[in-house]
Amino acid sequence: MENRPSQLRKWSTQNMISAYNAVKGGMSVSSAAKKFGVPRMTLSGRISGKVALDAKMGVETALKTDEEAALVSYIGYMANRGFPLSIQQLIGFAWCIAKERGRGDVFSDSGPS
Repeated sequence: MENRPSQLRKWSTQNMISAYNAVKGGMSVSSAAKKFGVPRMTLSGRISGKVALDAKMGVETALKTDEEAALVSYIGYMANRGFPLSIQQLIGFAWCIAKERGRGDVFSDSGPS
């Protein structure tokens, strides 16, 4: 059995937005999907409102992009001074950042495992 190439996410968000706007402007879902190179059923889900227009695949991350960047910066800062962080320290810092920003619910009460 031959492995087929992945068809996941071969389209851009901008193309999806353009197709969405075209459908809202009167074009059929099938025509818009073909014209902008996006999956018809994915476009359909966004048109019906079942899926957000800017939805991403997978589970939402525990930290926001800016929080993650700050953590990466701190890891580099400590490593440059000869104090690399252990995995447990890294996880603990991530938990503290989320809790400090009022999103302690992204981890259990005892923190991430």
